[in-house]
Amino acid sequence: MTSANGGSCKASDRTGRCYPLILLSGVLLVTSFIFSAKPLAAETRTQGSRLRYTCNIGYTPQECQVATTVLKKALARYPVEALGEWSWVLVRTEDWKQILSVRGFDTDRPAFSYLPERETFLDGSLVAGVSSRGVELRVIWHMPIEDLLDLAIRHELAHALCNEHDEAKTDRAATALKNGASLPCQ
Repeated sequence: MTSANGGSCKASDRTGRCYPLILLSGVLLVTSFIFSAKPLAAETRTQGSRLRYTCNIGYTPQECQVATTVLKKALARYPVEALGEWSWVLVRTEDWKQILSVRGFDTDRPAFSYLPERETFLDGSLVAGVSSRGVELRVIWHMPIEDLLDLAIRHELAHALCNEHDEAKTDRAATALKNGASLPCQ
């Protein structure tokens, strides 16, 4: 195909308008980042631990370090080492709703786990301190963001430790974790 100025056209739409290949490549690259929930930024791992703490695209290494420190502190009250190999992935708030909606999830959900890959993804606003998304979640869930982080961790940990997909059973296991009781699945 030839462009209007006589040059070679690498991509065009249905009307015959040409778009440079570089533009098409850029769109595809950006789209793949937006729709990917795989971690592509910084990562930390505690010495001797099989747990991995990762930040999705958009975090600087320093921002990731600060955010994962908050996450690790919140996880410390629970038996996370019992998970074995597991990844905890923080996703920037700007990307969170898009990632959820593409997967058909409720965009007000603060976290989700993908059990086959042994990964839990969390909205970065849970560890960001004060943010507009944090305020939004606090209103939706009727609790302070610190309590929502704790609830999200317990809930996803219950899914993972019990290998449970049923939400009612997971809620009971999350309550057991909160109360320091043994999990109903064990």
